[in-house]
Amino acid sequence: MSVVMLISLILLALGFAGAEECTMYAAVGRNKVIDHGLELLGQSFHLRWSHDDKIVYDTRKNTESKPQTTPNGSLLLTNLQLNNTGPYQVTIYDNAGKLVLEKITHLCVLSPVSKPRLTHTCTDASVSLRCDVGNSVDVNVVWSRNRQTLTGSTDKTLTITKAMLKSVDLYVCTVSNKASEEKSDDVNPECAEDSSSTVLLFGMKLWLMVAILAGGGGLLLILIVITLVCVCQSRRRRASRIKEEEEMRLAPLTQPMRQASLHHHHHPHKSQSRSRPKNRTPSQATQNSRPVPRPRSPQPKPDNAPPIPIPRRTGPWNHRS
Repeated sequence: MSVVMLISLILLALGFAGAEECTMYAAVGRNKVIDHGLELLGQSFHLRWSHDDKIVYDTRKNTESKPQTTPNGSLLLTNLQLNNTGPYQVTIYDNAGKLVLEKITHLCVLSPVSKPRLTHTCTDASVSLRCDVGNSVDVNVVWSRNRQTLTGSTDKTLTITKAMLKSVDLYVCTVSNKASEEKSDDVNPECAEDSSSTVLLFGMKLWLMVAILAGGGGLLLILIVITLVCVCQSRRRRASRIKEEEEMRLAPLTQPMRQASLHHHHHPHKSQSRSRPKNRTPSQATQNSRPVPRPRSPQPKPDNAPPIPIPRRTGPWNHRS
């Protein structure tokens, strides 16, 4: 039992040591300033920096590959590499040799995260956004929509429903570790129709075929109606023309009858005059009646006139006995 407790205490101590090991982070290839936290401008102090118990900077000694410092005496590290990881200790003495400050900073140099690539995949009812971070490990992912952070979304894949999807929305994923941070490009996820889930008819989408057939049927119906109207008008004009031709052919025959009818209707007094008795006197004749011609008086025959021939009788003569 005591052995188990001892091992647990050792692991716990190692865990705390690992947790306290890195107090500052930096990315490979970048610069980092390790500040001691004092205001030393314009003052004369003995300043010394050491890395892994090796002096890297001393104001009173010449050190190899002496790093740069800020005017305040803070250590400036440029073009960091993984071997720059470790504890950095600063020691400051006054002019009398009295210790003023002694501080250790544990620097951890990490590989920077690469710029993520944001892609999306559409399904029937949702859209999946994936933040591809390449070979980066131990990274944090933060999603944002229209520059506003989406709380609770820390996975590399974000799923949203198509009902929430808007055509103006822009999505961005931000990946980071303790040393660096990168953002993806803005993406506006647009989903086209999924051909695998779309009903096809004759190799085309059903709604497109329905629209084509409806349009074609409507056009065909219009053409049929126009054709029927033209045929009816043509038949009507033909019938009218035939009727006119028949009337023109029958006009010479019907004209006397029409004139007689018109004469009969316009002169009714003639029929009345004809129905009157024949023994009327000349004084009773109407003004419209024609005058009766008088018989001519016999003309005297001249002396030298030839005798008038008497027709010969062909039958037998009947002699009186």
